[in-house]
Amino acid sequence: MKKTRHAVTNIIMKTIVAKSVKAAEQNANSACFWWMNQPTVPKDLRKLRKF
Repeated sequence: MKKTRHAVTNIIMKTIVAKSVKAAEQNANSACFWWMNQPTVPKDLRKLRKF
């Protein structure tokens, strides 16, 4: 079955979004190992924390 250019673009964009959300989750669950240089985290990113 042939996929149109639009269908392929949609698949790629969904993959990019999924990878971005996963990277944001990992960032929300980690801390800066330079003790005094932890930037403030946006409220939307705090919602992704898993602890």
